[in-house]
Amino acid sequence: MALSRCKVHENPQGRNGNEYVTNVEPINFPDTSSICGRNNCNNPGLIWLTKEEKKNYDDDKMRIFNFPNSATKVKVK
Repeated sequence: MALSRCKVHENPQGRNGNEYVTNVEPINFPDTSSICGRNNCNNPGLIWLTKEEKKNYDDDKMRIFNFPNSATKVKVK
C-alpha cells in the first residue's frame, strides 16, 4: 500500500512485509492535497510505492494507488 511522506521524512520503513522502493509525485505537487503521513507534519507528501506498485506504475501505467487504511486513494503523475 502506498504511503505519503514529505521530503523531510523520505525513505519510509515498511511494515508487514512492505518495502518502499521509490516515490512519485501526486497530481499538482507541491500544491497537492496529499500531505505527509507522519504525525505533526503538514508538508506536501510524495507518494512512496512498494515493489509491486512500482511494477504496476512502470509496466501497466497505473496512476491511482490506495493508502493502507483505504479511506482515500491518490492519483500520481
